[in-house]
Amino acid sequence: MRGTDFGNLRAFMMIVDSGSFVRAAAALKIAPSTLSYTIQVLEGRLGTKLLQRTTRTVRLTEAGSRLARRLGPMMSEFDTLMEDLTEPREKPSGTLKLCVPRMPMRLYMEPLLNGFEAAYTDITIDLTIGDVLVDIAVSGFDAAVIPNRSIQDDLVSIRLGPELKRIVYASPRYLARFGAPSEPGDLVHHNCINFRGPHTGAIYPWEFQRGQERFEVAVSGSLIVSDSTYTLSAALSGKGIGYGIEPISKPFLDDGSLISLLEGWVAPHPGFMLCYPKNRNISAALKALLSYVRKQSRAGSRLNDDRVNGRLGSTHIVRT
Repeated sequence: MRGTDFGNLRAFMMIVDSGSFVRAAAALKIAPSTLSYTIQVLEGRLGTKLLQRTTRTVRLTEAGSRLARRLGPMMSEFDTLMEDLTEPREKPSGTLKLCVPRMPMRLYMEPLLNGFEAAYTDITIDLTIGDVLVDIAVSGFDAAVIPNRSIQDDLVSIRLGPELKRIVYASPRYLARFGAPSEPGDLVHHNCINFRGPHTGAIYPWEFQRGQERFEVAVSGSLIVSDSTYTLSAALSGKGIGYGIEPISKPFLDDGSLISLLEGWVAPHPGFMLCYPKNRNISAALKALLSYVRKQSRAGSRLNDDRVNGRLGSTHIVRT
């Protein structure tokens, strides 16, 4: 391995972890243009493209995915070794204030925090769970979980998981009365259940894609909600067509209570990030959490959890 290879591979994994060239460059304390050149050098060295970059997203190519899967555990092991060699005499302690929306709490943070609490018994977790708009810098939280595309430039972020599959769905009762849309444009003729994003206060766009083309459809209906579980309840009751991530709705798709629509059209959800303020002194407790999350994220253990595979046992849906 050449002398610069390790640094270039580290930069690549920083992009994978943060989901953004800009955020990775900030974490590495280099200019985004320098980071872009670093990745170009790495791709030239390997003779293959690792990342597909657009104005809105950064995605791994097939080769990039293979490299990240192999490299992640190695980097995690290296970080563990360095931390063991520089481990403080006293274990981290104190209170860690976190804010996590309900959905990523069940998908990611619940299993992560279970392991973290077992490993760091001297740290108290002060956890706020709710779909609310949080300004970490002024709210007193140490960190918060935020959708990838809603992250501000003054935050440092760690990716909690991959993009999530989204679906459009409705109950057999609704489809028997009104029929099924055959393409996204047909949704304007249906009663759609809109979702108001807790992090922006705006109506969440229904995003679709076909090949490289990505577009939005402005839907309307008689109901706007701010809780994804109630979107499911309303759809199960036949009130309209819903839109959301597959892991939450999968049990109802499996038993036939809901029908998936417009398959092959729906754009993926960008995923969630654990974020903290860029210019704030980081406590020992938060450092411990960030290190733990990075290790688990790179090891890929979160992807094997039943919650990500669609079995959200603690989600309660009311059927009428």
